[in-house]
Amino acid sequence: MNLTLVVTKNCTACKRVEAQLKQLISKKGNLNLIVTDINNFKKRGIVIVPALFIEDELFCYGDVNEAKLISKVAKLQH
Repeated sequence: MNLTLVVTKNCTACKRVEAQLKQLISKKGNLNLIVTDINNFKKRGIVIVPALFIEDELFCYGDVNEAKLISKVAKLQH
């Protein structure tokens, strides 16, 4: 399952969320993290970063609640 994290340069929240997701993915082998700059992101209209998408559907802005993310991923996989 693909997780896409939309970030921008010099964003401490973006770096924090990226590190959090990388750690989560190391525990869960079924997730693939794609990190992309907001300027290269094909879905226009995103103005807040970090923004996390699950399979091209917006999941959240800002910090990620891991429990909710894991629950959402589990529901999508079944």
